[in-house]
Amino acid sequence: MKETAFLQHFIGKLHDDIAKAVGEMSDEQLYYYPEGGVHAAFHAWHVIRTADNVINFVCQDRKRPVWMRQNLHEEWSLPKAAQGTGMDLAEAQALRLPSNEEFQNYIAAVKSDVLGYFDAIGDDDLAVETEVKPFGVKPKLQHIGQTILSHGGTHLGQIKMLRTMQGLKGDEI
Repeated sequence: MKETAFLQHFIGKLHDDIAKAVGEMSDEQLYYYPEGGVHAAFHAWHVIRTADNVINFVCQDRKRPVWMRQNLHEEWSLPKAAQGTGMDLAEAQALRLPSNEEFQNYIAAVKSDVLGYFDAIGDDDLAVETEVKPFGVKPKLQHIGQTILSHGGTHLGQIKMLRTMQGLKGDEI
């Protein structure tokens, strides 16, 4: 299997899993968090914003992310460039999305944009080195694997645990 096809499959699945996990939650469930933690909406927003930034801004030589192209930072009164990394706990807990429906539209737009990127490149493009702060200069494939797949999967697990803590279906066993 080509690396681009592998990434399309698993990043597409990550987006679908996040969309489903938060899409089935009420606002009360979406913004629930245990002491010292953050809510599912933050985790989901953080993962999708990170994918949007890494694939667009980092991998495509500073292409504006969907977030910026759609002016969502202004419409939703959320950070323009930040996507949650290093955010103060109280700020992360206070983060609110305009509606689950609008967020689902953003997830779909980023998924389409990201998967389209992989349609347009070859596996050789993934070997090109680029910088992601604070991780340094590495091949695009490593940045994508680390910041989207590995890191994103961790946040998806946190979303599923928050679902379980509220009596909702969490993860399949």
